[in-house]
Amino acid sequence: MTLASTFVPLAVAVVLGALGTTFHRRLPAELAARTISVTLLAITFAALPSLWMLSLGYLAHTPLLGHELEWCSALLGVHADIPTVIGVPAVTLAVVGVVRALKVLRSHRSVRCDGAHIVDVVESHRPFAYTLPGSAGRIVLSTGLLDLLDAREQAVVLAHERSHGRHRHDRMLLLAQLADALLPMLAVLSRRLHFSLERWADSDAVREVRGDERLVARTLARVALAATPDAVPALAFAGLGVPARVAALLGPLPRSAGAATAAPLWGAIGFTAVMTVYQLHHLAMLIVDLCRH
Repeated sequence: MTLASTFVPLAVAVVLGALGTTFHRRLPAELAARTISVTLLAITFAALPSLWMLSLGYLAHTPLLGHELEWCSALLGVHADIPTVIGVPAVTLAVVGVVRALKVLRSHRSVRCDGAHIVDVVESHRPFAYTLPGSAGRIVLSTGLLDLLDAREQAVVLAHERSHGRHRHDRMLLLAQLADALLPMLAVLSRRLHFSLERWADSDAVREVRGDERLVARTLARVALAATPDAVPALAFAGLGVPARVAALLGPLPRSAGAATAAPLWGAIGFTAVMTVYQLHHLAMLIVDLCRH
């Protein structure tokens, strides 16, 4: 196996994913979120084996570890020396990525909430609302938010946050965060997924307030303008892409373009799946041989 055959699937997967999901704002929010999730998952499974094989191939040819990892090089078919300019960044990215992913999982577990659904109100002058990850779909509101909004606007916020919990958007967001941690080049796709999840919740809020897009857009704008720039938990009501979300609420619905615009996304997913199978084949061989040692 040549260096190109190891590296090309990674590059192709990332480029296809980035190009294919540029149409996400023209799709209905739920369709955009689901297709980007599948794309992100496929790219991650295609790119990670490439990264790990590059790292192992480089280490297998170093003077210090080459003898111990010679079997890895023979198994993967990476017989040519991998240039240091590629090998060192690959090893660094692989190690740092695993550390970052473990931090993401630890943070997720620390705020995860299962059990009965509940709404908590906390004392804070800052207006915020967010949904904690977990099956409970626990919603946290601040007193500052309740003082800022009237009853109808509070209903919009609750409808938005209930959508996050009902559809388990925390799972998709965790996928985005892990992909970003393991492969920083996927940060753009991760943000697109997060943005689509917020649009999805906005759309559900519109349905719960009988189709009043202006009410939802006004509520979103009011909270965003009053909020401070401090970091807020994931799946916060006004946490990401507020101007674009307001524009989407007040603009025409993307129904007619949905099916046609989704075609590039599914094409990217299909081709990336081929890259994934190709790379997972070599990774499976590596795992089998690891079990024998």
